[in-house]
Amino acid sequence: MNGPSIDLHTHTTCSDGSLSPLELLELAAERGVDMLSITDHDTLAAYDALTNVPRTGPQLVPGLEISAQWQRRDVHILGLNVDPASTRLRERLQGQQHAREQRAERIARRLARRRLPDTLAGARRHAGDGVIGRPHFAACLVELGVVPDVATAFRKYLGAGKVGDVRTQWPSLHEVTEWIDEAGGVPVLAHPAKYGLTATRLRLLIADFKRHGGTALEVVSGLQQEAQTRVLAKLCADNELLASRGSDFHHRDQRWADLGRGPALPRSVQPVWSRFGDVS
Repeated sequence: MNGPSIDLHTHTTCSDGSLSPLELLELAAERGVDMLSITDHDTLAAYDALTNVPRTGPQLVPGLEISAQWQRRDVHILGLNVDPASTRLRERLQGQQHAREQRAERIARRLARRRLPDTLAGARRHAGDGVIGRPHFAACLVELGVVPDVATAFRKYLGAGKVGDVRTQWPSLHEVTEWIDEAGGVPVLAHPAKYGLTATRLRLLIADFKRHGGTALEVVSGLQQEAQTRVLAKLCADNELLASRGSDFHHRDQRWADLGRGPALPRSVQPVWSRFGDVS
């Protein structure tokens, strides 16, 4: 990628990633990332972990990824450049974390009805101090020998339409964009091509997002085909949104979501990081 290296969508052990916040920063520095956002699911805990930690490396843009609902479908909104000290945002995130805990209990009950071992304790152990999610159940199932790997766990038990795919009543798209705006951040619709929507429905989602206060579209999410980047860049420009890019990094061994890697933004769109200061 020519120009500065920007990655505004990454995860740590504070949600479902495998590196601690400090380890992620160190890896980003190794790879020459110039600007980074840690966007863990429904939590700002990574920034608490980095308080008073001397560090060098990339410019750090405070962020998170918030679960929302649009027309009975789960979507994810990145909040970039939010104020990590926002009391109101943190209060709302407590509700998100409570919803995740309730979902985890329901997943465990459903798996138990399939005569699988008790998985809740194992999932919590894999989550540690982080926000519990389906990847932690997948790791537990691997550990118990139920499946050989995480991919199989999702394919058989946790993926869309499977027994562990438990729906949660997340806040609306409008509510989440308001939360981010109130915290001084920029709402970004994350990985829009990954929701399995038709072209018509995707255009409707993006239009609704813009109407409800959305500011930017994640035009690049990890490694993707050039044709997909072109389509998303056009949708971004047509809706007069800023454009973001990120790897959606979780683990070192996921080459399709590798930290700091991926195509550059097309010149036809305006980068969202123009709001966050000069990156040379």
